[in-house]
Amino acid sequence: MPYSGTCTVLAISAVSSVLGFCVYYDKKRREDPDYKRKVRTRRLNAKLAKEQKQRAATVAAMAQAPQAPAQALSGLVRPNTEQYFLEQIHLGELRILAGDIETGITHMINATRVCIRLQTFLNMLESTLSEEVFSMFMLKMLQAEQARNNSNSIMPNVASPRYGLAW
Repeated sequence: MPYSGTCTVLAISAVSSVLGFCVYYDKKRREDPDYKRKVRTRRLNAKLAKEQKQRAATVAAMAQAPQAPAQALSGLVRPNTEQYFLEQIHLGELRILAGDIETGITHMINATRVCIRLQTFLNMLESTLSEEVFSMFMLKMLQAEQARNNSNSIMPNVASPRYGLAW
């Protein structure tokens, strides 16, 4: 039995030595002048990698999902422009989910140009898009409409949906 006391003392001294070693090197690491910068950089890189992974997963899920259901969007456009309309909505959704909001909004505005039930479509967008993105969408749409009105005052655009011609 004299060994059990010796073994206990040796185990306690080994554990305390390991803990002392850890505390000593942790103190040395924290005394490094670049420690805070390195920690911030590491945390920022981890956060960016996580966001990028989430974005990639969302885009992959959207790419695998079928395009916007035609049943929900039926009656919003003329039959000859329906494919263009659905394509622009799908591209807009993908761009917004990928973080390229400007391009996504541009695609959504392209979809509104061929839409015959604009108010219904805008209500649908308002309920599905975030408030920030929808307000950016409305602002950009108003700017595009003003630019189109300014260009129409010189010469009417005969290819516009107002005149019933498809693109």
